[in-house]
Amino acid sequence: MFLGEYFHTLDEKGRVVLPSPFRRQLAEGCVVAKGRDGQLMVHRTEDFARMAEDVVAGPQNRRTRMLARTMFAGADQQDLDKSGRLLVKPDLRDFGGFQTGSEIVVIGVFDHIELWEKDRYLEDREAGDQTYVDEDE
Repeated sequence: MFLGEYFHTLDEKGRVVLPSPFRRQLAEGCVVAKGRDGQLMVHRTEDFARMAEDVVAGPQNRRTRMLARTMFAGADQQDLDKSGRLLVKPDLRDFGGFQTGSEIVVIGVFDHIELWEKDRYLEDREAGDQTYVDEDE
Protein backbone atom coordinates (compact mmCIF):
# COMPACT_ATOMS: atom_id res chain seq x y z
CA MET A 1 0.00 0.00 0.00
CA PHE A 2 1.12 3.56 -0.70
CA LEU A 3 0.84 6.12 2.10
CA GLY A 4 2.28 9.53 2.88
CA GLU A 5 3.06 12.91 1.39
CA TYR A 6 6.49 13.85 0.05
CA PHE A 7 7.84 17.02 -1.55
CA HIS A 8 10.45 16.48 -4.27
CA THR A 9 11.96 18.42 -7.15
CA LEU A 10 11.49 17.50 -10.79
CA ASP A 11 15.01 17.49 -12.19
CA GLU A 12 16.13 19.07 -15.48
CA LYS A 13 15.53 15.78 -17.32
CA GLY A 14 11.97 15.46 -16.03
CA ARG A 15 12.69 12.82 -13.39
CA VAL A 16 11.42 12.67 -9.83
CA VAL A 17 12.85 10.57 -7.03
CA LEU A 18 10.20 8.36 -5.47
CA PRO A 19 10.25 7.67 -1.72
CA SER A 20 12.01 4.41 -0.86
CA PRO A 21 8.86 2.65 0.47
CA PHE A 22 7.21 3.28 -2.91
CA ARG A 23 10.19 2.04 -4.91
CA ARG A 24 10.02 -1.47 -3.49
CA GLN A 25 6.38 -1.76 -4.53
CA LEU A 26 7.19 -0.67 -8.09
CA ALA A 27 10.05 -3.11 -8.65
CA GLU A 28 8.05 -4.87 -11.40
CA GLY A 29 7.34 -1.62 -13.23
CA CYS A 30 4.60 0.96 -13.28
CA VAL A 31 2.33 2.98 -15.52
CA VAL A 32 2.08 6.77 -15.35
CA ALA A 33 -1.31 8.06 -16.49
CA LYS A 34 -3.41 11.21 -16.45
CA GLY A 35 -5.56 11.72 -13.37
CA ARG A 36 -9.01 13.25 -13.45
CA ASP A 37 -8.08 16.13 -11.14
CA GLY A 38 -5.09 17.38 -13.15
CA GLN A 39 -2.59 15.18 -11.34
CA LEU A 40 -0.65 12.19 -12.62
CA MET A 41 -1.34 8.72 -11.31
CA VAL A 42 1.27 6.01 -10.95
CA HIS A 43 -0.02 2.43 -10.81
CA ARG A 44 1.75 -0.87 -10.49
CA THR A 45 1.70 -2.42 -13.97
CA GLU A 46 -0.57 -5.29 -12.92
CA ASP A 47 -3.04 -2.90 -11.24
CA PHE A 48 -3.22 -0.73 -14.36
CA ALA A 49 -3.83 -3.84 -16.47
CA ARG A 50 -6.81 -4.76 -14.26
CA MET A 51 -8.22 -1.24 -14.59
CA ALA A 52 -7.74 -1.41 -18.34
CA GLU A 53 -9.66 -4.68 -18.53
CA ASP A 54 -12.60 -3.01 -16.76
CA VAL A 55 -12.59 -0.13 -19.26
CA VAL A 56 -12.44 -2.48 -22.25
CA ALA A 57 -15.16 -4.74 -20.81
CA GLY A 58 -17.51 -1.80 -20.20
CA PRO A 59 -20.13 -0.43 -22.55
CA GLN A 60 -18.61 0.63 -25.87
CA ASN A 61 -20.35 3.96 -26.30
CA ARG A 62 -18.70 7.20 -27.42
CA ARG A 63 -17.95 8.36 -23.87
CA THR A 64 -16.24 5.08 -22.95
CA ARG A 65 -14.19 5.11 -26.15
CA MET A 66 -13.04 8.68 -25.43
CA LEU A 67 -12.14 7.69 -21.87
CA ALA A 68 -10.17 4.70 -23.17
CA ARG A 69 -8.28 6.83 -25.70
CA THR A 70 -7.32 9.38 -23.07
CA MET A 71 -6.41 6.72 -20.55
CA PHE A 72 -4.30 4.53 -22.85
CA ALA A 73 -2.79 7.02 -25.30
CA GLY A 74 -1.71 9.28 -22.46
CA ALA A 75 -0.22 6.48 -20.35
CA ASP A 76 3.45 5.60 -20.19
CA GLN A 77 4.89 2.30 -18.97
CA GLN A 78 8.03 2.85 -16.89
CA ASP A 79 10.71 1.17 -14.83
CA LEU A 80 12.41 3.18 -12.13
CA ASP A 81 16.09 3.83 -12.71
CA LYS A 82 18.80 2.60 -10.32
CA SER A 83 18.39 5.75 -8.21
CA GLY A 84 14.63 5.22 -7.79
CA ARG A 85 13.71 7.99 -10.22
CA LEU A 86 10.65 8.04 -12.41
CA LEU A 87 10.83 9.79 -15.79
CA VAL A 88 7.80 11.95 -16.53
CA LYS A 89 7.32 12.37 -20.29
CA PRO A 90 6.95 15.94 -21.59
CA ASP A 91 3.26 15.54 -22.52
CA LEU A 92 2.47 14.23 -19.04
CA ARG A 93 4.51 17.04 -17.46
CA ASP A 94 2.40 19.51 -19.45
CA PHE A 95 -0.83 17.82 -18.33
CA GLY A 96 0.25 17.96 -14.68
CA GLY A 97 1.52 21.54 -14.92
CA PHE A 98 5.05 20.49 -13.96
CA GLN A 99 8.12 22.57 -14.72
CA THR A 100 11.60 21.11 -14.51
CA GLY A 101 13.35 22.37 -11.40
CA SER A 102 10.07 22.94 -9.60
CA GLU A 103 8.73 21.24 -6.51
CA ILE A 104 6.11 18.55 -6.98
CA VAL A 105 4.27 16.51 -4.41
CA VAL A 106 4.30 12.72 -4.39
CA ILE A 107 1.46 11.21 -2.36
CA GLY A 108 0.40 7.69 -1.56
CA VAL A 109 -3.30 7.02 -2.13
CA PHE A 110 -3.45 3.43 -0.86
CA ASP A 111 -3.38 1.48 -4.16
CA HIS A 112 -1.59 4.09 -6.30
CA ILE A 113 0.67 7.14 -6.21
CA GLU A 114 -0.24 10.62 -7.35
CA LEU A 115 2.10 13.35 -8.60
CA TRP A 116 0.88 16.91 -8.17
CA GLU A 117 2.10 20.38 -9.04
CA LYS A 118 2.75 21.80 -5.58
CA ASP A 119 0.36 24.79 -5.56
CA ARG A 120 -2.46 22.80 -7.16
CA TYR A 121 -1.96 20.05 -4.58
CA LEU A 122 -1.96 22.42 -1.60
CA GLU A 123 -5.28 23.89 -2.77
CA ASP A 124 -6.75 20.42 -3.25
CA ARG A 125 -5.42 19.24 0.12
CA GLU A 126 -6.94 22.25 1.90
CA ALA A 127 -10.33 21.61 0.28
CA GLY A 128 -10.04 17.90 1.12
CA ASP A 129 -9.12 18.60 4.74
CA GLN A 130 -12.14 20.87 5.09
CA THR A 131 -14.43 18.29 3.51
CA TYR A 132 -13.01 15.63 5.84
CA VAL A 133 -13.72 17.78 8.91
CA ASP A 134 -17.20 18.72 7.67
CA GLU A 135 -18.18 15.07 7.02
CA ASP A 136 -19.02 14.60 10.69
CA GLU A 137 -22.67 13.93 9.95
